[in-house]
Amino acid sequence: MSETIIWPELQALYGASPVPDLDTCHFFYLHIDERGTSVTFGFETQQLPPYPEPEWSRKAYNTLLFWIEFTGVTELRVAGLLAEAERAVRITEDGSPTRLKVSVESERRSVSFTAASARVSHTRVYLQGAL
Repeated sequence: MSETIIWPELQALYGASPVPDLDTCHFFYLHIDERGTSVTFGFETQQLPPYPEPEWSRKAYNTLLFWIEFTGVTELRVAGLLAEAERAVRITEDGSPTRLKVSVESERRSVSFTAASARVSHTRVYLQGAL
């Protein structure tokens, strides 16, 4: 189970309802930007928020995508590619409030690093399959 981190951007969409646990979301995107020392993860969930963005009401959707961007990344370690469905996401404070310790691990592959900050950089909804 992923650690409890308050993501204000997701909390605005979910209110008092629990935000999706990252371990239950489909982890579909990993981007490492060595120039900007950032790492971005993309997640997909069908746990829809009770307080959606107003523009989302103009179309049918059943899936929420969201991206978490980590900046000030150091100590990056990558072993293999992250394609397995069974994996654990961990995001914890690394002994001080200014560093996060991040890891995504499956049976044979992993990525880990520390980061100065993290934020949900953007969200999007779409219709997956039939309703």
